[in-house]
Amino acid sequence: MVTLATPPSTLDGIKRLAKAIKREFGITHHDALEEAARKAGFQNFLHAKRAIAKAPAQSYIAFVTVYWKDLGSEAPSSGRYTTEVHLKRPLSELLADGLKVGGAYLRNFKLEAPDHLEMRMDAGSQHSAMQYLDQASFTLLFISATGLVRVFRKRSIDAVNGLEKIPDSDHITGWEDPETGDWLLLDEPYISPVPGFRQEWLQAHGLYQVAPLWSGLYYPGLAVPYLISLNQGLLAKIQAQVEGIPDSSYTRGMLQEMPYGSKFVSPARIASGKPHRSRTMPFTGVRNGAIAYGGGPGVRSKWRPAWGMSLAMHATIGPILHKLCNSSPRTAGISAKVYERLNKVRSRLEDWAYMEHPSEISAEVGTKLYYGPAVEGYTTPQDSLKAIDTVRGLLLKGYRECKPRAQMLAKIESAAADLQKKICE
Repeated sequence: MVTLATPPSTLDGIKRLAKAIKREFGITHHDALEEAARKAGFQNFLHAKRAIAKAPAQSYIAFVTVYWKDLGSEAPSSGRYTTEVHLKRPLSELLADGLKVGGAYLRNFKLEAPDHLEMRMDAGSQHSAMQYLDQASFTLLFISATGLVRVFRKRSIDAVNGLEKIPDSDHITGWEDPETGDWLLLDEPYISPVPGFRQEWLQAHGLYQVAPLWSGLYYPGLAVPYLISLNQGLLAKIQAQVEGIPDSSYTRGMLQEMPYGSKFVSPARIASGKPHRSRTMPFTGVRNGAIAYGGGPGVRSKWRPAWGMSLAMHATIGPILHKLCNSSPRTAGISAKVYERLNKVRSRLEDWAYMEHPSEISAEVGTKLYYGPAVEGYTTPQDSLKAIDTVRGLLLKGYRECKPRAQMLAKIESAAADLQKKICE
């Protein structure tokens, strides 16, 4: 006898129950469906179909926040937007493998809480803030609806990169099914669908294309999305899934503008009892003999010695590093690894020189300070090692002790250690 611990609440559940009833009582499939629907609490199977279709699917709310600062316009403005997105799975589960699954449109965000994505940096204007918000929100909906993630398997990446440029394509992103490895391209040019659009090219490359009735990711409402793949079955499935994303999943319309200095604290963050994790902001001032420079919202400041080195000493170190970086790996022992470290030191010291002596470096001096035309390099590894040691000694004299100086010296000493190994071989 068919017994129920819990009445079915889905059509698939009712159909499975109908099969059991049919087997037990030997009745027709139609009568079994009717009886199964009544056991599930409906008048009949048609009533069950209509009621379940109208019932809202279970969804999980995620929040997306973007800040903007527009200081370049005639009327400078700033603010914050936060919107909510309705997903099939919790945000933390959707992004269990990290934000990389969303590709380019999530790379500027961080998971501030299990239900909250927050943009690390500021958008440059109110308009671009809304575009970032749309791109991130629609990407979450796309991943939630399709199960696709940004292309990551080597064979898929090689296949995509191996294609010659798709005619009239723009804003292409690559996606794949994490289970099967089947890949798909999302192309979003500003071109409306027309019959036979690039059909010859697609046929020549064994590809298929569909233009779903969907907003896309890059510029919802303006760019037109096309799905391209080798697999027609995948295209049909993904087209149906994106066209089935309900309008209610994403809150459209005018967003509420909030003050730039305000913070959105999500329900999951409140439930955790832990404070909101503020975005990385630039540091200003001097600390432990170093001074901060650069950086911005979402970008940490860099550091340099608070007390600069004389321009004369920069002018002495610069040509030595320039010569080292023009030295041959075969005769002077400057391998790719050694060159990379020395070149980083050269680049960073040039930055420091301009900040330390903003009004003293003329155009003529600047072209000769750390760079310039190619020069004859050192001729032996021993000469190169001696030159590196000279640079190290000058840096010790030129800068007071601080962390930026120590980091610079570490690169110099690492280059010298690699070169010394070559000499001893």
